[in-house]
Amino acid sequence: MDDNAVRTPGDAEKIREVILRTLESRGKKARFVTELSAALARGAVAQEALEPVLAELAAAGVIMVRDHFCADPHLAGVDLRVAALVQSGPGADAQMSAIRAIDEAWDKWLSEYLANHRCG
Repeated sequence: MDDNAVRTPGDAEKIREVILRTLESRGKKARFVTELSAALARGAVAQEALEPVLAELAAAGVIMVRDHFCADPHLAGVDLRVAALVQSGPGADAQMSAIRAIDEAWDKWLSEYLANHRCG
């Protein structure tokens, strides 16, 4: 077994806490999965340990993770998934709110990327 894999329920719980705390920060805005991975890396947890917990939280409807694509060859192999909490507010559809948060994060990142990146 990989030294960084989730070994115990306690390990998985710590990873869940970091994921949820990260998604709840910054006004509960959506985050790229790479940002979640970086938050876990500060606690010496590898990407491989993140994946099963992300899948579990998504299957439980706690978070939503959406994959994105950019045809730029410089982004080949880059993880462009964005995650958001699925939370309902007054009169709001929880899943649609999560989709909007993910789309806002993606649109902002993509517009900044395209404005600053020049393929040669």
